[in-house]
Amino acid sequence: MSKKTSKDDNTVIISDKYISESGVQSGKVIGEHIALGSFIAGIPFFIIGLIALFGILLNFGFPKHTAFTILATLFTVIGFLLIIGGYNIYRTKHTNK
Repeated sequence: MSKKTSKDDNTVIISDKYISESGVQSGKVIGEHIALGSFIAGIPFFIIGLIALFGILLNFGFPKHTAFTILATLFTVIGFLLIIGGYNIYRTKHTNK
């Protein structure tokens, strides 16, 4: 494994002798960012969906149209799946070292 460091912006590029190993290393880095991004993106979806669902169920001024109920449910489910997916990617990456 060879390391190249740029003195301008303190960037370290790690490359292996074989191209396939370099791809694996970059995939691990990309997976870390995808996990963080999906977890962060899932939180607002989940919260907005829950607020809308509670507003529909408790009559807080949200309309009770079928389309709005389906939309609120989809927001909640999509947010929950993003949070769970991000957590699973993060956990898998850090337990398989």
